[in-house]
Amino acid sequence: MILAISGSLRRDSLNAAAIRAAALAAALAGVSVRIEESVRELPHFDPDLEASPPSSVRRFREACERAEGVLLAAPEYAFGIPGAFKNALDWTVGTGSLYRKPVALLAVAPPGRGAHVRAALDLVLQALDADVTHHSVPVAQPDVDAGGEIADPQLREALGEVVVELAHRAGAAHAA
Repeated sequence: MILAISGSLRRDSLNAAAIRAAALAAALAGVSVRIEESVRELPHFDPDLEASPPSSVRRFREACERAEGVLLAAPEYAFGIPGAFKNALDWTVGTGSLYRKPVALLAVAPPGRGAHVRAALDLVLQALDADVTHHSVPVAQPDVDAGGEIADPQLREALGEVVVELAHRAGAAHAA
């Protein structure tokens, strides 16, 4: 199972739409994807709570640990990682929930944008010792329909291919 997480809290964000489209397209190819939306529920990271974290943190960590691979898509805010998303990643440090886990970092920003968040995420994911690959599938507002979903079938297919590739990497890593 692939765990998919949008780094944006906005339901109608392009990143969230890309995650949903990727999950749907991957399902058509036989890849199981679970979209994790608990990022907004996690309390501020507090090292004093590591020994006995709140239940929302335990559930998030367990979801990361159970996943064979993780798909991440995050917007760039103020040249960096959105705070709630960084907070979620911080909660995985103490347990190694993403240690050597295949992670696909999906960039949906238009060309020339989003470089700062990718660089910042590279550093964080390096600290977590995740096995990261980068995938660029630019999504523009016109690609999204009135319901907030990606309408372009070629774009949906490209997003699904990212997840299928991640699933193959995860299967290979699991077999090793």
